[in-house]
Amino acid sequence: MNINYKLQLITIIPVLLALSGVLLMTQIQYQSLSQQASTVYKESVIRHRKIELKNYVAIATGAVEHLVDTKSMSKEQAQSQVKEMLNSMRFSKDGYFYAYDFQGNSLVLPKQAQWRLNKNWFALKDRNGVLIIQELVKAAKEGGGYVNYAFDQPSKDGSTGNKIGYAEAIKPWGWMLGTGVYIDDIDDQIALLNDSIKDHIDDTSRMTLLIGILAVCVVFGAGLFIRISENRLANKKLRLLNERIFQTQEEECKRVSRELHDGISQSVAAVRFSLETAQLKQQKGIDAQADLTLAGELIAKTMNDIRRISHQLHPGVLEDYGLGAALDELGQEFSPRTGIEVEVTRLSVRNILTTEIKTALYRITQEALTNIERHAKATKVNISLRLIKGWLILEISDNGQGFDLRVKDRPNEGIGLRNMKERLKFYHGKFKISSDDNGTTILASIPQSELRYNADNTGLDKHED
Repeated sequence: MNINYKLQLITIIPVLLALSGVLLMTQIQYQSLSQQASTVYKESVIRHRKIELKNYVAIATGAVEHLVDTKSMSKEQAQSQVKEMLNSMRFSKDGYFYAYDFQGNSLVLPKQAQWRLNKNWFALKDRNGVLIIQELVKAAKEGGGYVNYAFDQPSKDGSTGNKIGYAEAIKPWGWMLGTGVYIDDIDDQIALLNDSIKDHIDDTSRMTLLIGILAVCVVFGAGLFIRISENRLANKKLRLLNERIFQTQEEECKRVSRELHDGISQSVAAVRFSLETAQLKQQKGIDAQADLTLAGELIAKTMNDIRRISHQLHPGVLEDYGLGAALDELGQEFSPRTGIEVEVTRLSVRNILTTEIKTALYRITQEALTNIERHAKATKVNISLRLIKGWLILEISDNGQGFDLRVKDRPNEGIGLRNMKERLKFYHGKFKISSDDNGTTILASIPQSELRYNADNTGLDKHED
């Protein structure tokens, strides 16, 4: 798989994982919120209904209190009037009052349950095993209390519903007076609330998923755009690099061509001319030793020129003795030709540089010396190769006239400087140049990770790389 696609997957996968985590946490949090809301709502409604039940019983006991305490009629007459009053008191379609004596005999019941009237229900149990009348009587004797039980619901044709009852005692008569309210509607309301919350959860999840998908699409699109842009930029840089390489090759070809034409070709022609002259003199019996000597000198010069050109194309000393020796030889050849003093400080550590790095640093030095010879008007050049923490540093400095550094940022930047940068970039190196009226300094740095092993700043081996 292409590295760009791998990077894009590495970018998108965390987004997908984060989206999944957000959706999961949203579901968990909303479910927890739904349960809490349902519990709080149910407790609140039941609490208010208990308060209402207590108020209803208080109203009923207040309405019959004067009859309980009356002296103007008999106890039987007062109880009969109380029963009539309680039977007529209703507060909803399922809201009614009931009364039992402490022995569990039914005294007051709604019209739908008249068949239960005047019977003993002290042992009555609901579907959950709750002894309804016993619990209500017990709560009444204790000063009033609530009981949860299941009982027939008049508005639902006698089907059983969950109910909360509240009872108080009419102690002078030994009665338990109470009422109750059915709470099945609370569960229905909670179910509606849960459905509403679930709808909100689903809407939020869909919105989160949509946002996540859009985010993934944006990331994918941005990655695609960046990849295309980088490819275009890379192709542009590659074209420019190829152009520079072709220019460099063309410059080298022109230089070699000039060397061959102006040097070797002329020397070979002179040798040929001297040999032909010597041949003619010998045919005429004239001494030709001077011409032969001149031919020999020209042949020696031609050999030196060929060796010099070969050395410039690829110095053998670089392979045989290392970069330090090659820099020494380069300086020794440069000084006599230009009259510029060259001082080389060599690195005393062996086998830390690959052949490619040695060649790159040698070419950078060669290019720098060429620029110094052409433009600097210097009298001295210092070349040093040293190790600092994490870096191998090649420093080339001269005491020439310097130049305006702003030129290097222009489109017509010298090909020599561009070549130096490109050579270092291949090895993740850094190129720095500073220049003023006192001279120019070039720093070519290569990270230690590109070396053969982690060398420190101390050179213990006397052999140079």
